[in-house]
Amino acid sequence: MLFKQFLLSALLAPLASIQPLSLAATTTDHVFLGFDSLHKQILSTHDCVKDFDGGAGQTLLCGYELYNLMTSSNSARNTLANLDSVPADQVFTYLSHYHDIRTSIKEILNTASSKTDHLDSAGLKAFTTIILRGFAKERATYETLSKQKLPVDNHTELAGPVEDLGNEFEKALAGFL
Repeated sequence: MLFKQFLLSALLAPLASIQPLSLAATTTDHVFLGFDSLHKQILSTHDCVKDFDGGAGQTLLCGYELYNLMTSSNSARNTLANLDSVPADQVFTYLSHYHDIRTSIKEILNTASSKTDHLDSAGLKAFTTIILRGFAKERATYETLSKQKLPVDNHTELAGPVEDLGNEFEKALAGFL
């Protein structure tokens, strides 16, 4: 019996020291990788929306891109949520990533607004409205998390080149209602 306990302890001891990835400390490097992945997916989705012509093939492709965008956004948001705070020496880099994403989102919203007729003819107007509302909520969550993670002195810098992304979502939604 003692031998079994010793053998079991010897086999399980190395496993006990393994820390799951989700429990590992989140660093700004993890957040920046998530932001880079999210930004690439936004650009890929934007390309699909630009080329959207209302056809079935294009609809499926853009649906796939939107799904990937949602999963990428969810992953980046969860990584950001797990970050304790942005160190002072990383604030500029954080804001640079954040502003790049916001600028790309504004561009994709403008492009989507110009495709209202194609989306309507494909029967996707209501679906687009639902997606836009979901991403508008996601935007608000990112803004809240950013305010929690950044020093208070930097909160005014969150708007950056896109003064009010919430208004951009509202303008885009108005075109689909």
